[in-house]
Formats: sequence, C-alpha cells, structure tokens
Amino acid sequence: MTISRVIPNLYQLVIPTPFAVGPVNVYLSTGTDEPLTLVDSGPCTDRARAALEEGLSSLGYALPDIERIIITHAHVDHYGLAGEIARLSGASVYSHSNNRPILEDHAEKQVQRQVFYEDLLVEAGVPQEVCTTLNHMMRGFRRFASAVPSLHELADGDTLMLAGHTWQVLFMPGHASGLVCFYQPEMQVLLSNDHLLRDISSNPFVEPPPPGQARRRRSLVDYIASLERTAALDIAVAWPGHGEPIQDHRALIASRLAFHHRRAEAILAALQDGPRTAYVLSRVLFPDLSTVDYFLAISEVLAHLEWLEARGGVTALRQNGLILWRRETRSTPRVTSQDL
Repeated sequence: MTISRVIPNLYQLVIPTPFAVGPVNVYLSTGTDEPLTLVDSGPCTDRARAALEEGLSSLGYALPDIERIIITHAHVDHYGLAGEIARLSGASVYSHSNNRPILEDHAEKQVQRQVFYEDLLVEAGVPQEVCTTLNHMMRGFRRFASAVPSLHELADGDTLMLAGHTWQVLFMPGHASGLVCFYQPEMQVLLSNDHLLRDISSNPFVEPPPPGQARRRRSLVDYIASLERTAALDIAVAWPGHGEPIQDHRALIASRLAFHHRRAEAILAALQDGPRTAYVLSRVLFPDLSTVDYFLAISEVLAHLEWLEARGGVTALRQNGLILWRRETRSTPRVTSQDL
C-alpha cells in the first residue's frame, strides 16, 4: 500500500484496479470538526477493498468510520466501492447531479447505457461481430460497482471542507459529463482526478444525455473548455486520479491541447477522399488495436469529429442507418498561445 501526504490531514491512497489504466488514487481527509471523508473509492473488487482497508488501518481508521464519500465522476474505477461503504458506515455520498442516474440506479441505468452504446456503435459502422464483443465487455463492467443509497449534489461554485481548509468545487466536464475537481486557492492545490493526468491523455468519453436533457454533451468541446479554465488557475501541484502529481499544469495543458489539434488534423486528412464512418476513421488512426480497445478508439474519434463539427470542419450525414462524416473546406486551426 502506497500512501502519500497531500497536505496535513489529507492523504493519497493508491488502490489496485483490474483495468488497463492501472491503480486509482483515492484521497482520505482526516481533518477535525469535519466528516471523515473519502474522495473516490476504487472499484468493487476484493483486491481494491483489501488495499483500501489496509490504507485506512495504517492511518488509524476502518471502513465503518467513513462519514462522507465524494465521487469525482461516475466511472467504476472511481466509485465502485462507494455503495458498499455507504451501506456499511452510513456515510453520506456527494457528487455532481449528472452522475445521479448511474450512481443511484446502477443496474437500471447500466442497461439503458448499454442500449445507448449499442445504437452508437451501429451508427458508427462497427461490424456486428465487433459490436457483440464490445457489448459483452461493457456488460462485464457492471460487476465492479453497485448503487449508492442516495446522493447529495455538488455544483460548480460550491465549497466544502477538506483537511481543515475550504475547497472550491469546479465542474470540469469532458472526460466525464459529471466530473468535478476540488481546488484550494490559498495553497494552490488541485485534486484533478482524471481531468488532468501527468502521463496519459484523458479520453473524452461519449456519454448518454445528462438528466433532463435530450442531447448528449460534446465531450471534447467540454474538455477543451475545462482545460482552458484549469490553465487560468494558479496551481502549485495537482493530485490526479491515476499516476504521479503534476507540477507544471500549464505546460501539460499546452501539450494536451496540441495533441487534440494534431488528432483532429489527422482525422481531417483521413476524410480527404470522401465521407467515412467513425469506425473506418478509428481503423485508420488506430490500425493495431485489439477488439476490446475499439470502443475507446471510436469514442475518441467521435469526440474529435464533434469538436470539428462545432468549428465548421466536418458535417454529419445520415445514410442507411449509418452516420458518415464529410470534410468541409474550413479546417481546424493549430494551437496558439491564445488557446491557453
């Protein structure tokens, strides 16, 4: 078990996951005059539970002592154990309202999300045998989490106490539609979870529409805006959801913006010979992927296509149950200092 002190009374615990991304970082706040708080929980696996119990024990606590759980976003590696812990300890659970359906009604909403993604894959032109494999894989993710008893909502601009200090809640959609970060301005510390990672690029996931909305969010459009907002903050160190702390967030953000522009330009180049589906584009950009990685590739391509569409670079065409993407004459500009 690896434990690092973020600031006094705030600790990072590294929890194993069964996923390719590797271990997930969760955070424990032990400040006085505030609830004992766990920020994210890790997935619902025996190894993750044992590691979390070991980390808590080394700091003098146990799972029944947890009084508050904060979920940064609704991906199973971050919230999987939260429902179990909340039922065991009676802890209150907090997260953004966009996460409520999947967190409170886990089984039902997972089925609805399955249907959404099945339709998305068909429209993207994914062959039936690949769809079958991906559907089976996505159904398998359900076992890594369960519903939380109830959810208290966090919104952009809210504040909360962690480790004896007041932190700002920052709504930073992109990697996930309900993602929130936590910022302590006096110490210039950011809990960035998967919004900003040092060693890997955060995938802007395509998701169903948020509660009460008919259209889904454009994940990369959101993510670029969230990165630009983060670049404007004074941050001495950002503690992420995976990997090591980030010391120079503006340099990292500049590299991420440049990366997304390069990928968008590669997609435009792949459309020079005519309209293509997102699946065909994903095979052009990622020719050596295994089948189980196709979903991430298609999500990545769709996010960039929607960003290009918002900028006038491409147009979506419906044809025989498929969505084809056509390049327009206007192309996406390269990154400049104004993007930061």
